[in-house]
Amino acid sequence: MQCEICGADIPGASTRITIDGSALEVCKSCARFGKQEDKFSPVPRKIVPAERAFRPVRKPKPRDSFQDLKEVVPEYGHKIKEARDSLGLSLEELADRLKEKASLLRKIEREELVPEDEIRKKLEKELKIKLIEEGGAERWKPGAGTRGLTLGDIASIKKR
Repeated sequence: MQCEICGADIPGASTRITIDGSALEVCKSCARFGKQEDKFSPVPRKIVPAERAFRPVRKPKPRDSFQDLKEVVPEYGHKIKEARDSLGLSLEELADRLKEKASLLRKIEREELVPEDEIRKKLEKELKIKLIEEGGAERWKPGAGTRGLTLGDIASIKKR
């Protein structure tokens, strides 16, 4: 066997060292150029923590997408502004109480932005108003003589 650094024949056992991440078989005189490797392991073993190793995978339960459908009431921005004015709060004061940006609340009041659930709940709690109306399958029940719910029942189609 030859040394991978100097090319000399290696009498006896070679030494395995690591230089800049490369493993080399070298002679004893060239072993000083690198760090000696204890064991040869081409692929590092990953140790999986015991609590993760045997955790069963749970699939989420299928949900009816129309069952939990909640819609924000029409003219929600006007409703928020009236409630804020009745409490005598400025937009900045309300933003401080809710720990949200005033620009975000301004966009919601102008109805440029529909509030996410988290912000909507904060607004409802602070202003003591209701911003959602329950929607769902019972709202879209077809009449007795129809075939069922179709895409045309839900979508609004714009004609050119």
